[in-house]
Amino acid sequence: MIWARYIGISAMAMLVACSNDSKDVTGSSFETENSIAFHVRHADNSLAAKAKVIINTADYLASGTSRIVREDSTDKFGVLKLDSLNRLTEGDYMVEVRSIDGTDEQKGAVSFEIPKTIPDSGIIVSVNTALPHKFTGTVQTDKSPVWVNIRGLDYLVQVDAQGSFTFESLPEGDFEFVLVTQGSASDGKPVILGSSKFCVGCKGSSTSVLVDTTVVPKDTVKKDTVPKDTVKHFMFDDFEDDLDEEGNVKNWYSSHSDDATAELEIINTDKGRSGYVAHFTCTNDADYNWALMGQYLGGAVDMSALDSIVFWARGTIKNYISFSFDIIKNDEEANTTTSVKSWTHIELTEDWKRYSFTPADLIDAENDNGGNVGWEAVKDSVTNISIFGGSGGEFWIDDIQVFGLENFTPSK
Repeated sequence: MIWARYIGISAMAMLVACSNDSKDVTGSSFETENSIAFHVRHADNSLAAKAKVIINTADYLASGTSRIVREDSTDKFGVLKLDSLNRLTEGDYMVEVRSIDGTDEQKGAVSFEIPKTIPDSGIIVSVNTALPHKFTGTVQTDKSPVWVNIRGLDYLVQVDAQGSFTFESLPEGDFEFVLVTQGSASDGKPVILGSSKFCVGCKGSSTSVLVDTTVVPKDTVKKDTVPKDTVKHFMFDDFEDDLDEEGNVKNWYSSHSDDATAELEIINTDKGRSGYVAHFTCTNDADYNWALMGQYLGGAVDMSALDSIVFWARGTIKNYISFSFDIIKNDEEANTTTSVKSWTHIELTEDWKRYSFTPADLIDAENDNGGNVGWEAVKDSVTNISIFGGSGGEFWIDDIQVFGLENFTPSK
């Protein structure tokens, strides 16, 4: 936010400038020193008389325990004056204007600062209103319920089951959006999960995604082996650059057995996510059929130091998907292909959720079939990553991250 200071300006001169008729200004002039005046104008530059003025501290959250500092209305000249008897104390504030002429057709908001010593000429804070804007965004968190606040303003909305939120009517400007959840039953205070600054009313602004920064990788599977910030990691695929100029999928392939089907596409946005995600659809009606999306790593990769895999997914797959580390070898002379794997099965929900697993979560070879030979047998020579579609259905996947390695560079 840009802190606006209007200090050392002649109060009378500003009031004259804010009136269409200088003869009517005397009723709103400063009668005492150390006063603060809020001047409000419509988008067409006319005075905003009887407009509601809401003043909050700059760190105010609607879901918190603090209250609005002051709520009042402008006079017929579009001015609200606070004299030395009820002036605000030193600090940073946000002022918002709404309910102009009894409606919310126009709104405005601006940040301002009250210094330790107010100048004799007083402080003028000007607020220009405009048509309000609808603002939508998405949230990335595994917590529920959660709410989105706007720092310094009296707005609050709950995030829906798909991770989306909408403010129907906001003033223009750059604001800090704050993601919170419920605190403990004993204190009831909101817990801040994360925040980001977004521009309301800006053209061409980027997608608005609020991320829960308190989420640590691997919190959905193993609580005792959470990767630390010092663990090296990389984004294996965020699907943002997975289409060629003809719109074909570049990095991944789909494959299936004779009596199954598989279809893979990279789509731009899915509910609850921003940017591109992978969408996989398959049918599989027999026990030994299979359908998968996969990626060849360019050769054999030593993954012995792998710490964990973290990704976002949702789906309506029957039973589960299977994340697999494969060793696939083709013998062109014999025209044969051999394939072994180490994998884990993961049940998905219909809503986006963050998933993770470690090598310890991979299924032991003696407790499984389907070519599973266990992690120890494949870890130093993985050639392909595969995600199987289980017994059929569809799933979406995004932001696959690898912890413990810097890349998937073939070693041989």
